Amino acid sequence: MPHVIIKTISGPSQKQLQDAAKQIAAVISKTMGKPEKYISVSVEAYSFGEWEGVYNECIKDKNNVLVKPGYTNPKTFE
Repeated sequence: MPHVIIKTISGPSQKQLQDAAKQIAAVISKTMGKPEKYISVSVEAYSFGEWEGVYNECIKDKNNVLVKPGYTNPKTFE
């Protein structure tokens, strides 16, 4: 069933991450018609220095990224 991975730069609190995960699961349940008991959400936190690697591996030039970020330079976020 749906599994979502949130990749983020370190900073949000555990509570913020938990709240975001719960809200994402609820939206998936509503929009995809899947019961929440089948949905899982995990979080991977990275440092600013590691983010360029995440961007290049997971975001840049990927057709499966359905919501693109508003930046193309992962070092400056411009």
